Amino acid sequence: MNPPSPKSIIENPQAEIHRPPPGVFITFEGVEGAGKSTQCRMLADALTARGREVLVTREPGGTPLGEELRTLVKHFQGPGGIVPEAELLMFCAARAQIVRQTLLPLLTRGGVVICDRFADSTTVYQGFARGLDLGVIRTLQAFATAGRMPDLTFVLDLDSEAGLARTKSRGEANAHTDRFEQEGRAFHERIRAGFLALATAEPARFRVLPAALPPGELHQLVLAEVDKALG
Repeated sequence: MNPPSPKSIIENPQAEIHRPPPGVFITFEGVEGAGKSTQCRMLADALTARGREVLVTREPGGTPLGEELRTLVKHFQGPGGIVPEAELLMFCAARAQIVRQTLLPLLTRGGVVICDRFADSTTVYQGFARGLDLGVIRTLQAFATAGRMPDLTFVLDLDSEAGLARTKSRGEANAHTDRFEQEGRAFHERIRAGFLALATAEPARFRVLPAALPPGELHQLVLAEVDKALG
């Protein structure tokens, strides 16, 4: 929906008043096992109860193509594995699809998008942890996201060892873990440090919250920050 022109607003002041509210894009980031999916669901339930149009999705994923790429990038075990450069491009391909197919249309009509991981995860996992060039990653990210970054990003901060313990318990229950959960402790320590570095560099967008809190208490902190963002 195109915004009304200045001339139309002058002739019909109510045109501006009845425009749908701007969409809000919220993401959750953090180490493996930080509880992002739980907080996404709890926030979505709270905002839906208030009458907001809410989409909960995940990255990579959220579209048929994205889900296929998610399965490949997280579980491919073929000869040679996946080189970091290919891994980066797979994440960007999934992101380009969900941004254009799902996120931008909903945000344009004033909805709320809540996403379990987004571009910051690529910067951290493939940049800080894998060691790929951050300049190259920034260029690819700008193209894949069409320049639409989140309005508010929560980093659920957790000691990497505690996060690995959570994923191990979850993996035993599900009978498998993915390629990233199988990485060593040093890799996951770089992940945590990377997210904290991004949050320090961009404090207006990021909120760092203690993931070790009980889910209900953590949700209240999240909701308070979202209420500020929604005005």
